[in-house]
Amino acid sequence: MLLKLPVFNPAWCVAVILLLPVNVLAADPAENDRLPVTLRPLGEVLQTSERSVAASLISLNDSTLSAEISARVTKLLVDAGDRVKAAQVLAELDCRDYAFALNQAKAGEAAANARYGFASSQLQRNQRLRKTGVIPAETLDKAAADSDASKADLAVAKAQVETARLAVSRCAIQAPFAGQITRRHLQLGQQVAPGTPAFQLLQGDALEVSASLSVNEVQDQAQGTELRFVADGVSIPLERRAVIGQIAGNTRTQEVRFTLKGEHDLPVGRSGRVVWQGKLPVLPASWIVRREGGLGVMLEDNGVAKFHPLPDAQEGQPVLLDLPPETRIIDQNRLRARDGQLVEVVVR
Repeated sequence: MLLKLPVFNPAWCVAVILLLPVNVLAADPAENDRLPVTLRPLGEVLQTSERSVAASLISLNDSTLSAEISARVTKLLVDAGDRVKAAQVLAELDCRDYAFALNQAKAGEAAANARYGFASSQLQRNQRLRKTGVIPAETLDKAAADSDASKADLAVAKAQVETARLAVSRCAIQAPFAGQITRRHLQLGQQVAPGTPAFQLLQGDALEVSASLSVNEVQDQAQGTELRFVADGVSIPLERRAVIGQIAGNTRTQEVRFTLKGEHDLPVGRSGRVVWQGKLPVLPASWIVRREGGLGVMLEDNGVAKFHPLPDAQEGQPVLLDLPPETRIIDQNRLRARDGQLVEVVVR
């Protein structure tokens, strides 16, 4: 017996399709692309921790000592690496011309002093004669003028002596402070002129620590405790001396100077870190992500991931935030989340 199959009717297929549930036909592809994430309130994530920034040890005085007269170098008494005391003679210059000028100035002072003495005695004599009417008033006036002129000449002569004496004192190049010679510019027999570099002198007992801090870090460090400079395994207590009242345009940081409060033998220029125990809550470094060349944190807002940039953040360092503690921060899948991406909040 043969079975009679129904004849295919395309209208039936259309009817079946029309009867399918709407949600089967019109499923939103975006719903399937939502990234599952978990959230945590920012207040639960923040913590107090040890903070640190890069810093370096600097000297308050690293001076280039220069010649102040024109002369020939006759003696070099120190070299690079030598430690010197304040006022110690470092080099001597040929001083014969300046010594001759000093002797000449002294002779001129003696002559001016003699003329002033003679003019003064003449003035006193004419004053007595004028009282008796022996000489006219014009003679007395001339004696007074000669006395004043000779007094002025004596003052000029004394100034010339002091000028010549100052030039002689500059025949010896001296250290203005105790320190170490880091470079010698002069050569024996060299002819120098005023301004010719002679030595580079570094003051080793006037050191400070310099660090660049963000505005938030400056505030946090002011409230922090256990401030210290750490370098080469050495930890030296610090005291903040000054905050430079200018924000650098490229880094948006402020320079802060610190005074060392302990003994050490670290060389000038040594790099290290300024470390302190912070008081303000910070976001741990593990929550910081990098997006489009910048650092920040991933937040959730009405089912959408939002990248909140943190300009003050540094790789591997906790950072201060200015967000409310109830802000929802993405926990699971924060490394995969992208700004503007749809997310699905999953209960932990």
